[in-house]
Amino acid sequence: MTFTKNHFMNLKIGKNKYLYLMMKNITALILCLLCAVVAFLVLGFNYFALYQLLPIAVFYIFQLKVFNKIKRSDTASFICYILAILILLVFPLIAQIMWYFDINNLASKSSTSGLLFVWLPIYAVLPGIVICSLTWMISRRSRK
Repeated sequence: MTFTKNHFMNLKIGKNKYLYLMMKNITALILCLLCAVVAFLVLGFNYFALYQLLPIAVFYIFQLKVFNKIKRSDTASFICYILAILILLVFPLIAQIMWYFDINNLASKSSTSGLLFVWLPIYAVLPGIVICSLTWMISRRSRK
């Protein structure tokens, strides 16, 4: 069964555009929730774990504003979209899992290994915003 915009509007969701976009982009929502759950499992539920959600929030805001407008036929925008997923979601997810399971002695060999969680959101957000902005510019140019 395929869902269309009219189908969602008839479900008493109302005419809220963002709720429709969240339902349309369910894969991105599930991926963001998975990354958030891993961040909370690794660090526990505290303010520092909320700081780890910064790359996920940046990705999801761009998902609602920019990425839903790109076409898969537009190769440059689609490649930037995949890069944004890798930088903003997969990179922090893998780093947190590697630290938690002490892969390659990441957590046990260094006394400052916890600083990974201080710099990880910054190292993910800065290039992520650049990629997302590049995607936005490419998609605006291709729509004209």
